[in-house]
Amino acid sequence: MRSVRVAAARHVLPFRAVRRRATWALLLVAWVSSMVVLGAAGRAWGAPFDLAGSDWEGAAELVRLARAELGPARVIVTNELDYAQLEPKDGVLLLYPEKSMDVGQLAKFMHAGGRVVMLDDFGRGDALLRHFKMGRVPLPRRPAEFLRGNPQLALAEPASAHPVVAEVSRVVTNHATGLSHENLSPVLKVRGQEGEPEVVVAVAGAVGQGRLLAVGDPSIVINAMLRYAGNKAFARGLVRYAVDNDVWGKRGGRLFVLAGGFEQKNGFGGEEDSLEDMLRSMRDALDTVRREGMPAVLAYAIAIAIGLALVVWVGSRAGRLHKPLSPRFVRRVPAVAQGGVAGHAAVIGAPQTSRVLAVLELKSALEEQLTTMLGASRVPTQQELLSQVAAAHLLDAEGVHTLRQLLLRMSNVETMIVYQRGGGMGQPVRDHEVVSIARTVKRLLESAEANRHARVT
Repeated sequence: MRSVRVAAARHVLPFRAVRRRATWALLLVAWVSSMVVLGAAGRAWGAPFDLAGSDWEGAAELVRLARAELGPARVIVTNELDYAQLEPKDGVLLLYPEKSMDVGQLAKFMHAGGRVVMLDDFGRGDALLRHFKMGRVPLPRRPAEFLRGNPQLALAEPASAHPVVAEVSRVVTNHATGLSHENLSPVLKVRGQEGEPEVVVAVAGAVGQGRLLAVGDPSIVINAMLRYAGNKAFARGLVRYAVDNDVWGKRGGRLFVLAGGFEQKNGFGGEEDSLEDMLRSMRDALDTVRREGMPAVLAYAIAIAIGLALVVWVGSRAGRLHKPLSPRFVRRVPAVAQGGVAGHAAVIGAPQTSRVLAVLELKSALEEQLTTMLGASRVPTQQELLSQVAAAHLLDAEGVHTLRQLLLRMSNVETMIVYQRGGGMGQPVRDHEVVSIARTVKRLLESAEANRHARVT
């Protein structure tokens, strides 16, 4: 048997080696996948609405226009919106946000006097729109004016005398969405034909001492669209409006320009809410996976990690020695689990069982056996039992005296249960006393049986 165990232990060693190698392989895969993901993120220079992108869908031209209008020192291009750095005189221009907005902090900023300009069609700006009772609506299927015979390139025109469109005649949109509103001022609209109603593309309104301007098309300000004079004039009006003077005083603040998946942190006025930041990040990650699915590189890495974990799990258990177990139907049944006299005796004699129960069992057996010898139909009282035993000469005078003392002790033990339930402390019954009582009961019953048999014969 020992040689068999030694041989089995030798077979366990390769599995342990496999487990160690699999662990290192798992760490290597995780490192490689993280490097690939970071590398992919670093190569995303040509993403749409990239503020540094000079291709046709980038927004570098918008940044140059803003710096030309306000000066380089007043235009801050960043990928992180720190609400603690904002002042009531500042403005924020959001271009196609890809993460959920901290609506509460933006509302605080605007109530204090700040201005927010958001250009978004299918991004994550819906929460900000819903907060101010706005919603998205489709444009007319057949706009009154559109470019290159494509209704998706509808021409928008000023809907009011708002300062943003003071120098605008037409703005070329690109797959824009309309905005429904209740009390906000329309800024741009797209007229329909064939009886279709006009749809507002841009709205503006006051929020406390600040302002909010929402545009349903971020493509209006990309590089390729700013070649149109109306789009460039509209972009220039947005930039000026974000930091323009207000009725409560001169502003002259900074313009923070953000686009895409920018981060958000802290709270306006110096408040910190790390829990809200963490929850928002988790919601963004889950929503990204739900809408776009898991990235291919990450999916491959997870699949490889699961496979290696399975190898480690199988290897750690395949080489493990297990103690053999006998089937349940061949195991010995303990006496306490059996029925009948054997099981009852095992329960009474168990170490955790009170010895009072054993004394009560002996008392019951003694009284029933003497009642049977006397031919009575029921167990008499203790005094009657002693009298009848003496009258029937089942025991001699010494035996009757022993029986009286024994019944008295048993009665005291019986009352001990009631005494203990009431909170008292009775004299405990020891094992040696139970054995002594059992011997006395056996001797008295043998003597009574012998005397009864001698009297009958």
